[in-house]
Amino acid sequence: MRYSAHMTTTTPFPSPPLRISPWALSSFWSGSAFHWLLLLLILLPADVLKFVGEDRKGTFMGLVVGIGAVMALVLPPLIGTLSDRVGKRLAFLRWGVAINVVGLAVMLFASQALGGLGGFWVYLLGYLFVQAGNNTATSPYSALIPELVPQQDRGRYSGVMGQLQAIGQLVGALLAFGLGQLGLPSAVSYVLIGVVLVGSAAITLRQVPEPPLTPQPGNHARWFLGSVGRAAAVVAVLGGAYLLLAQAVPGFSLWMAFALPVLVVVAVVVAGVLDRRGTLSMTPHPMIGERLMTVFLYQPFLWVFITRMLFSLGQYSVQPFLQYYTGDVLGQKHPGTATSIMLACIIVGSIVSAIVGGRLSDRVGRKPIIYVAGTVMAAAALSLLFAPNFVAALALALAFGLGYGAFVSVDWALGSDAMPSRATYARDMGLWHVAFVAPQLSSAPQGFLLDWGNAYGRTHDFLNMGYFIVFGIAAACFLLGVILVRNIRSVR
Repeated sequence: MRYSAHMTTTTPFPSPPLRISPWALSSFWSGSAFHWLLLLLILLPADVLKFVGEDRKGTFMGLVVGIGAVMALVLPPLIGTLSDRVGKRLAFLRWGVAINVVGLAVMLFASQALGGLGGFWVYLLGYLFVQAGNNTATSPYSALIPELVPQQDRGRYSGVMGQLQAIGQLVGALLAFGLGQLGLPSAVSYVLIGVVLVGSAAITLRQVPEPPLTPQPGNHARWFLGSVGRAAAVVAVLGGAYLLLAQAVPGFSLWMAFALPVLVVVAVVVAGVLDRRGTLSMTPHPMIGERLMTVFLYQPFLWVFITRMLFSLGQYSVQPFLQYYTGDVLGQKHPGTATSIMLACIIVGSIVSAIVGGRLSDRVGRKPIIYVAGTVMAAAALSLLFAPNFVAALALALAFGLGYGAFVSVDWALGSDAMPSRATYARDMGLWHVAFVAPQLSSAPQGFLLDWGNAYGRTHDFLNMGYFIVFGIAAACFLLGVILVRNIRSVR
């Protein structure tokens, strides 16, 4: 497939003839946020603990999130490219939601009818369906803001998206708290997740038009199946090699956990060297329509990708284990309920800051908002380790939420501004989406590191050492992301 020269311009799409409601455009993000909050922070930790027991909860929780992240890592660019080729966005949203709901049904069945490791593997299969469906839906959907929204309005639209995401998360946290207080089974939560996901998608599908795209010629199904097959083969080889090394080399998993921060630093250094040597360009590569990796030679996209990955890495270093933190560090007798309250504080703070963050970024620029937001998030993450009681932890959670809401409110606008070519919006937004989900792979080594650190600390008079390690890594990632945002030269 070839693109003509005019298709690789960075000129944004013109304003659509009809004004599209930002609330309708971002409706599905609200449902997806509700979905992931309940699933990742409430249901998954509790179900994994039930399947594998107390001693292996961190390792298996990290395994679930990490394996799911492989699919979330591979699918977005492939689905995005397929969407560009067929010239459709909303059809992928329909099919993706359907697959997602099937996965939720499998997880529900496993959690209610099965037990032990056998039940765990069925549960994991359902989670992979959830990841496949959600990424199928969100990859092309991510292209709608840069395609349908003028650049001068993207901060406002991104702010609305941040608000709706926060509202979805808040409803999820409050619902989890209410269901916990009523003692209702987790099956109720799974059903509600499906209902909210379908309902939020229906609003977007009814009120948002298909962008005016031109389909590209070619056998798209054959290309997609071949690409998925090649990606699956690579994943199988790398996964098999990892498992063999983990069995053959004593302490390999622990080494990988400690190697993760080093790999992050190496990646940042390499990007900095390429930038200083002039390898990166402020204009898109001539072959950007045909060669995927040339998108990383576009300077704004590379640094937006790296900084977004750092923020996500900080988030996923802590998020899957938050329920364990409330029980082990804060000593709460009902960790699930306590986590719901803490999440509610984070989300209330994020709603407050998201209201003004997006609009303010249209006036003062994206970078100043992210500088402040990331610093607040890092400080709050570190301070949680020293919270003297649950009330103090809630206050810190509120502060973290203020930073997080401001960050999310401008994040999508920043990413949209850094897209190199309107001809490959879905592909490149899908690739940028990898920066959101690839850090989920860190949950496996971080979970192992958490268990190792806590066990080591118990024998060396350093209680909860594992939490100090993973929370410290999170804060360092937030701060490094703040520092590197200044490298994005095309965005103020």
